[in-house]
Amino acid sequence: MFGGKKSFFNTRKLGGKLSVTKQVKKIYLRTDIPCGCDGCGPCCEHQEGKQSTELLDGDAAVFLIPDTNVILHNIDAIESPDIRNVIVLDTVLGEVKGLNRGAYDRLAKLIKEPNTDASKHFFVFSNENHRDTACQQEAGESMNDCNDRAIRTAARWYRLHLDEASKKPHIKIIVLTHDKANKEKAEEMGLLAMSISDYVKEYHGNNTNLIDRVQNSVPLTSERRKPGDAIFETYLTPQQLEKGIRGEQIFKGPLRQTGSNLHEGFVSIKNKESRTFTEYLISSRVDLNRCIDGDLVAIQPFPVSEWTKPSRLLRSRKGDEKGKENKPRAESLSEEEAKKEGFQPTAKIVALVENKRKPFCGSIMFDPDESSSSVERVLFRPMKSNIPYISIATRQVLQYKGKRLQVVIDSWSECNWNPDGHVVRILGDIGDKDVEAEVILLENDVPHYQFSQEVLDCLPVGEWRVEDDQVAVRKDFRDKNVVSVDPPGCKDIDDALHCERLPNGNLEVGVHIADVTHFMKEGTALDLEASKRCTSVYLVDRRIDMLPKLLTENLCSLVGNEERYTFSVVWELTQDCNVVNVNFTKGIIRSRSAMSYYTAQEMVDDPSNDTPIATSLKDLLRLSKILKARRIEAGALTLASQEMKFTSDGQNNATDVQEYVHIPTMSMIEEFMLFANVAVAKKIHDSFPQWACLRRHPAPSDGSMDSLNEALAAQKMPPLSLKSSLDLANSLDQCNDKNDPYFNKLVRMLATRCMQQAKYFSSGEFDKSLYWHYGLAMEIYTHFTSPIRRFADVIVHRQLAAAIGIGKRSDQHMDADAMLELTTTMNTRNTAAQHAGRDSRNLYIGFVFDNYKDGREIPEEDGYVIRILDNGVVVMVPRYGTEGVCFFDECPQFSGKLSQLDKVRVKITLRPGTHGDIARNKLLYEITSVIGVVRVPEALQAPTDEAADANEPPSEISPCNPEPVASKKRVKKVVKKVTKVKPSAKGSKKSTTTKTKCKRQPEEEKPAKHAKHEDSDSGDDV
Repeated sequence: MFGGKKSFFNTRKLGGKLSVTKQVKKIYLRTDIPCGCDGCGPCCEHQEGKQSTELLDGDAAVFLIPDTNVILHNIDAIESPDIRNVIVLDTVLGEVKGLNRGAYDRLAKLIKEPNTDASKHFFVFSNENHRDTACQQEAGESMNDCNDRAIRTAARWYRLHLDEASKKPHIKIIVLTHDKANKEKAEEMGLLAMSISDYVKEYHGNNTNLIDRVQNSVPLTSERRKPGDAIFETYLTPQQLEKGIRGEQIFKGPLRQTGSNLHEGFVSIKNKESRTFTEYLISSRVDLNRCIDGDLVAIQPFPVSEWTKPSRLLRSRKGDEKGKENKPRAESLSEEEAKKEGFQPTAKIVALVENKRKPFCGSIMFDPDESSSSVERVLFRPMKSNIPYISIATRQVLQYKGKRLQVVIDSWSECNWNPDGHVVRILGDIGDKDVEAEVILLENDVPHYQFSQEVLDCLPVGEWRVEDDQVAVRKDFRDKNVVSVDPPGCKDIDDALHCERLPNGNLEVGVHIADVTHFMKEGTALDLEASKRCTSVYLVDRRIDMLPKLLTENLCSLVGNEERYTFSVVWELTQDCNVVNVNFTKGIIRSRSAMSYYTAQEMVDDPSNDTPIATSLKDLLRLSKILKARRIEAGALTLASQEMKFTSDGQNNATDVQEYVHIPTMSMIEEFMLFANVAVAKKIHDSFPQWACLRRHPAPSDGSMDSLNEALAAQKMPPLSLKSSLDLANSLDQCNDKNDPYFNKLVRMLATRCMQQAKYFSSGEFDKSLYWHYGLAMEIYTHFTSPIRRFADVIVHRQLAAAIGIGKRSDQHMDADAMLELTTTMNTRNTAAQHAGRDSRNLYIGFVFDNYKDGREIPEEDGYVIRILDNGVVVMVPRYGTEGVCFFDECPQFSGKLSQLDKVRVKITLRPGTHGDIARNKLLYEITSVIGVVRVPEALQAPTDEAADANEPPSEISPCNPEPVASKKRVKKVVKKVTKVKPSAKGSKKSTTTKTKCKRQPEEEKPAKHAKHEDSDSGDDV
């Protein structure tokens, strides 16, 4: 029976233009759709085959029908095991999916996996396809009102059906809604309707945990300002917002708040005509208007006279801050004059368009009365310093003491500095390493759940060996002296190399990469899961894998003396490293050894070691130096960052922190990975110029290094030039102080922070002139060499296989919209992984300083002033890799007397966090003296093997490449003379076959301690 039509509007971006299409869906009504109640006679035959856990409990006293807003705002309570027998209407499910994908996924999980909690009984009722419950939108009726009417209609049908047909009159049907009008209309129809808060109080009054989970629409205490005392402006109505946007008086964009600053924010708006972005400063908490980092907001720009500058104050995030500090205003200046004076376009937020806020991790800031058992309103302090304190009402203060919690924001009154929220979850004890690691992963939105059984079912079972059909189609490298060189203890080995001297005097060099795509077929559950995770994440003490360990540490890991499948790039090179030819092929290897960097270094340093492997390594190292010299000559940057390694006692407690030291074999591996990535990038772009998955690094924006150049001028150092990467590289070389060896590294670190982040993209998105990778000085670049830990490399493997004719073309990877979505997700996950690594290092630095909580003094250290503000300075202490604030209130003798880049002596004092909260350990920095260094500019000396490799800067917060920064002199020929070497005899081909046992088991929660690239982000571009 045909029942009507439903219209949808689909928006897509095609060729840079927005395309909106109307889709009409015909709805056919039926009468055989079951109610889902276990034991219902009339519906029995239509529910045959379903388990009781997939149906509503026929013996229950209550069935719940929540509306959309109840699910969106109370999904935490809905997930509680105490909320059972829920009827999810098609209407509600569709609305939730369109409004909040995160809430939809959580709801879908409750529906899809009923056996995870056999007592919940969630059932989806297709009300839009049932003859007695389908509702058509009436003339003049809004879609929201139509959906509310559909919910009431379905509730009435259930009540009548259960009373008359199913003979189950004891079951109450309760509509859960926070909408006053919807509730009143439901009651007029004789239905039982209430808020979820009222339901919980009436039916679960003694369950304090569930009560705490429910969003409080009304504060539980009266300690609030009156409406007349409003701090913030009321948001514009949707009608006002739409009118303002049409009139180009209001603009929409994401709010960005950096670091620990919750008092200011920035919103970038794209100009339609110039296709450039204007960045608007939101200069106070009042103008931020209850919005936080990541919210999609609507802004109203101020006139030029109201333009101001970012704050130069170091401030706290306490709740009752005054609205605006006394900042300078542009006043009577023209727009051009204001920009020259450093004023920035300024705006205020007039509406919260969409919030994507997830639960925040942190702890309560309240020492409760031990005898207190009544409702308390306490402040929750989020881990992120740019999030305000959250007021929560709870009866469980004692249980929350000393615990790490998750809290969500429910509402934010115009009359209060702090939002209201509720506790979602108790994560565990403060200071516990596993708990703190989970906090870091949650805060950075890193997927870290165990792999599902559906994913594990994609893996091989039983003993695995090289298959005969693969031997027939793959190039056999098992007779080559292939080796891998990685950090000590590395288990996910995804690259190996070989170098062989050929009879004609040339060299054959192979880069062999784990063939992950052989085991991970496109479109499988394993592939979809990897595309969600996008990258492995390396913390100080653990690794969160993109793929199950059977692949990462076994079948795809190129371990020693085991046969493995590879995707290989093989060159014939002359002795001076010119390419004669290059081939791409699937292969089979049997690595002779899985060596650490240090073992390999010992072999190449031993002049008496002339074994085949040592000879291969020595040739590779020599060639890598040529490759590196050419990159640097072309303008590749030698950048730097603070990267540390930790020492621990027998109980895995951090005892000290030291700077990471670079050795030549690290550079050797990196150079050949770069070499392979460039070769693959050219190949896939030649084959698929519109779809190739590439990586670009834009040049620094104009003016990005102005403040650094001002600081260099004050230190009597030459400025940094941004004319080209080569000019910047040369000018960085000139900023070398012979009286202060660390100074050059410091300048490189600060220059790195001024750079933009490298991004994945699909080649059709940009003109070829914009493919340039600024940091590496390469015209085209991609990631091919780490498919075990990066999904971008998986895409590139598939594209390369299609390019050389051994794999089919992927529809998804040849679609512009799909590739844009994939690259956006990969960029987001990559940034999150970097931030998680940074947070883990900061946590462990806290563990190191926690050793001084017994009152021992922390030794005084050298430091550098890296930022000067009106009421203090930020200092960096290289010994510990930390940065901290010195307020002039604590050291007034230095107020107005310090310059950026000054060298100082710093005393650090530990103030332990409350309740043993190591993450709240406060390091108090005090400048005790200024070290009078006479800056003497001196160009860097000739290159050293320990020189750091140029790598892209991953982000402003977590720059790459932790190595020493000596650099090669540029624009000079490096290779002048080549010594001919005699080719060595080929080794005999191995015919043995390796067997590997494959077991599908649940993933371990705590991966191996040592992981590849866990030491730094220097591997980001290799």
